[in-house]
Amino acid sequence: MRRLEDRLRSYLVEDESVQRLTSGRLVDDAARGAAMIGLTDRRLLCVSERGELVDVRYDYVCSVRSRDRTRVRYRPDAGPNRTLRLGVGTIILGLLVAAVAATSPLTPVETVATVAVSAATAAVAIGLQSVRTRTRVGHSSDQLLVGIGFVSLLALVGVAVVAASVSLALYGLVTIGSGLVLGYAVRHRERLDGLGLEDHRESLLSVNTVDGETVHIAVEPDSTLARDLATCVYDRADDTVDVDRRVIVASGREQQT
Repeated sequence: MRRLEDRLRSYLVEDESVQRLTSGRLVDDAARGAAMIGLTDRRLLCVSERGELVDVRYDYVCSVRSRDRTRVRYRPDAGPNRTLRLGVGTIILGLLVAAVAATSPLTPVETVATVAVSAATAAVAIGLQSVRTRTRVGHSSDQLLVGIGFVSLLALVGVAVVAASVSLALYGLVTIGSGLVLGYAVRHRERLDGLGLEDHRESLLSVNTVDGETVHIAVEPDSTLARDLATCVYDRADDTVDVDRRVIVASGREQQT
């Protein structure tokens, strides 16, 4: 945010000073995204990461409203969204399988049988690899599992090659695709903790101006930006009014509720 702060200060005119700086988001269609918000001794300044500037003089403000709301956002510390990648990979594989199956002369029953054999082959192969990498295969039980896995794998491949009802093209596609998807899931199974979404509380400020425009700013729920802005506006208007968390009346144009 240091870069945004420097950019905001570059818009200050001579003898203008910043009274309050905070970070937030602009949520208007014309200006949107993370922003640095500043209250100077004469106006409200907002500079977004995309370079948009919001400039509202205090004597142009007719009301400021603040309300709490909850929105769904992607957790900043979630890292790569592996669950989403896994889902996208599964969907792409499904579309490819559907496209190949649509052009295949196989009957629906033969198609289902091919997909079942392919998925079983991929599952056995991934399971076998997982056992071999997880253990040293030193115990007799481990050796037995590996042996059963190899025999099962060879049997499934043999069925796919020999059976006339199995399409080798579809079998190869599903086997390789399922193997990639299942392999990814096994490798990252400890990090598959949902989509990385969370509910985030914030305060939404609506700054209404005398020309009918409204600037919407989202800040943290414990931010005092609304009160500070109201104070600046009322000080400029030489007016005093009690400030409410939900509705802050500016210039005495509305009655507080």
